[in-house]
Amino acid sequence: MNQTLLTQQSQGTQPTVSVVIPTLNSAQTLERCLTSIRANRSKYSYEIIVADAGSNDETVEIAQKYAHKVLNGVPSRINRNIGVEAAHGEIICFTDSDCIVPEDWIDKLVDGLLRLNVKDNKIVGVGGGNIPSSGNSSFTESTISKAMRSPLISSRARNTAIYKDERQVLHNPPVNSVLFKRVIDEVGGFREEPGYPEDLDLDIKINERGYKLYYIPSPLVEHKHKTDFEKFAKQMRDFGRKRIRVNREHPKFSRFYHYGPLFLYLMLYSPLFFVPLATALANAIYISFKERSFRFFNPIFRLTLSFHKNYGAGEAEVLFKGKNENLSA
Repeated sequence: MNQTLLTQQSQGTQPTVSVVIPTLNSAQTLERCLTSIRANRSKYSYEIIVADAGSNDETVEIAQKYAHKVLNGVPSRINRNIGVEAAHGEIICFTDSDCIVPEDWIDKLVDGLLRLNVKDNKIVGVGGGNIPSSGNSSFTESTISKAMRSPLISSRARNTAIYKDERQVLHNPPVNSVLFKRVIDEVGGFREEPGYPEDLDLDIKINERGYKLYYIPSPLVEHKHKTDFEKFAKQMRDFGRKRIRVNREHPKFSRFYHYGPLFLYLMLYSPLFFVPLATALANAIYISFKERSFRFFNPIFRLTLSFHKNYGAGEAEVLFKGKNENLSA
């Protein structure tokens, strides 16, 4: 698509919006994501920007069918920054290529941001929750989703939290969030150094400037989870490494429960090994009863152990290697 903005029923001096989506070999999910965004009949003028990190599948071809701008060959750790730099909108909406948004997604996010900002001009970003994809998910993907959303794994985790009320939060994951572009620019954008959670780092910088982020109950987006246990384990180990790196640099935002997986991981190799085993057993029983099916028992038990072992191992690697550990890991 060649036009700069997909103009809807914009009235008066409504702000313009840019939707930024980072991609890398996202052909299997990208079309559903982009068509869901294009289905938004928003009162705001908006553009869709896909920042691709060098895909070798059909991602770019799909993006060119639906997006207003497609940026090719952008390193994955900086593609959101490049997307923001290319944006004409005063407001930036973020989602991922494996998400599906509702038809009122843009309006609900932007309306929520503008409404709260009028009440308190320090509120510069809002975000919503995400739910499992309603598509034809495999049993493995469904099981990973249920495990990750269990309170015995994700207690207090913002990336799976769904609240019933508006509230101030430290972080809004960029699967369903919106920020003023001027604030992103003011704090220097997403961190481009490898090995850090660039989205969490951005939100911490925003908080450190005295700004506020809010959660709003609607909209919700559908988010696809990992599709096999090996990818899940690798992702959790990476999350653990990144969590400790952020806590080390921003101790003010560190919380005691961030270290739960580390303690359970260390217990696995101690006389207290039965504690993480009991936690995994409890989670397997909880989800099996909740789903009224014991076919989930064995995989949930394995996934719970995998979460604590790999997330905790990632945390341990960074803590015990010190500041000189390899950031590319």
